[in-house]
Parts: sequence; C-alpha cells; structure tokens
Amino acid sequence: MKNKINIAFLLVVHNNPEQLNLFLKQILMYSNSYIYIHVDAKYLNIIPKILKDERVMIAPKHFDIQWGDYTQIQVNNYLIQFASLQRYHDYYSLHSGADLLIRPMSELIDYLKDTNQYAYCECTELPSHWQYGGGFGRIALKWPQCFRRRLGRNSLMRYLRSIYGKLYGIGVIRGKKLPEQYLYFGGADWFTMRNDCAENVLKFAKKESEFESLFIDSLSGAEIYYVSIFEMTKGKCAIDDKNMLRYIDWKDRGQVLSVGSPNTCTMEFVEDLERSRAFFARKFDMNVDSEIVEYFCKKTGVLF
Repeated sequence: MKNKINIAFLLVVHNNPEQLNLFLKQILMYSNSYIYIHVDAKYLNIIPKILKDERVMIAPKHFDIQWGDYTQIQVNNYLIQFASLQRYHDYYSLHSGADLLIRPMSELIDYLKDTNQYAYCECTELPSHWQYGGGFGRIALKWPQCFRRRLGRNSLMRYLRSIYGKLYGIGVIRGKKLPEQYLYFGGADWFTMRNDCAENVLKFAKKESEFESLFIDSLSGAEIYYVSIFEMTKGKCAIDDKNMLRYIDWKDRGQVLSVGSPNTCTMEFVEDLERSRAFFARKFDMNVDSEIVEYFCKKTGVLF
C-alpha cells in the first residue's frame, strides 16, 4: 500500500460542538484525513460552532434523523456519496459526534496499512441471538413510526414494541417473506471500510431496489443493511469482524440508559479502554465526565 493513505471520516452529529471539535482536532493530526459532517436538521444552530478547517466540510443536505429509522441509512449513504465526490479516499470511517480517538492517528494508519481489510465491523449471520426472530423481525415487519424512536425503559410504547416483535418471533404475526437471493447479517452500524467496499455499497443500494425496500419501515435496519452488503460484495476480500476498531460499552455499570444506548465512558473505563484493541471509543460526554475526555485528548496530542 502507498505511503500516505487518504481517510474520509463521516460524522453524523447533532449536539455538543465543543467536544466534537476535540474529536476533529484529533483526526486532523494526520495530514491526509478529510472530515465530512452531517448535521441533523433539528440542530442546525450548532453549525457556526463547528471547527473551521479546509479539511472539514459540512454536507449541504440535512436529514431529520430519527432513531432506529430508515433516515439513518439515508444519511450514511448520502455522506459516502458526498465524500466520494470530493476526492479519492482509501478508507471511509463512520462515526457519531460522541466518539473520540483513544490512540494516536499514527497508530490507526499503521494498522490499516498492515491489515488492509475490506471492512472493519461487527458481523454475525442471522438468525442470531438478536430478539424478534433472531433479528429477521427487524426487517420482515412493518414497524410503525411510533416504534422507530428512542424509548424510555419503562415506557408503554417500548412495552408495546417488544410485544409486537415477540409475536413475530413466536409466529403469531407473519411479516413479509425475505428474498432468498440475499444474505442477512447483523452488527453495529458504525464501521470502517475500504474504498472498493464504499463503491460497492453505493452500487448495491442503487441496483438492488428490492433489498433497499426491506429497510424503509425497518427497526434499526442500519445494523443489518451495511454488514449484509459487505458480506454480499466482498468476493475474495476479507472482513475483520474481530476488530471493528471501536470500543462500545454495553456492560451493566449501573448507568441509567435509554434503550439502545451504550454506556457513557467515564474514568472508571480507562483500564478497559487501554486494554482494548480499539482506536476509537463511544460514547463520551464532557458534561458527564470531562476528565476522561481530557485524558484521551492529551494522549493523542490535542490540547484540551
């Protein structure tokens, strides 16, 4: 692989621009990194507060993103397309605004050069341990808009959503028949992929309208959509499903969480983060624990 590789960082953001700017500064420590940011249509007021740099671009289109909704797929594909039109990138890496680097960019670059995988992502073939029919219910059922949103742990709507999915799982409700010509995998909807993988995602989305239609009324369909396309388009290329490059903490640490939301990293996480093979972690919130944000900024050479 060439000495200098170009990396497109695709960021989907909606709040906390001060912390976001620290992540941008971490990324910009590498001279061939380029940042493309989508700001949720509901939070355009943060745009003037985002770091100005010739390698930071705010995407001109703004989606009104809803949790667990098809809009998550739409915005990701839009960002991939938008970035690809600006210049050639060897890799594309998708992140939220609550991410931080936990190792220097130089170590990430060395790892990507050494491994050169088609994609780095969590990837499990369906059916799996996932709820709602091993995960198939996520795309086989038509999920009402009221279910495709972040719901509190004790909310009535969350209870009804769970019942709806479980009825599919035990065969009481029948969803649409999933086309047999496709493979179905599940994983996190945060990933890093090589340029040929990014090109294949866009081609597949345009060509396979039947596959695309499965996700319009899906529940958190992005967690199936991308890794399924990776598996169907990889050919003889390798996917690294053992190291998605990210640390995301789902352990029971006593934090009060919304359903579908990982723990917020605090200083008690440092040992686990340092032991991990990850280069990024999420999520951070400097309003909850600024000390850990400062810790990893200093480690990566960014002034806090």
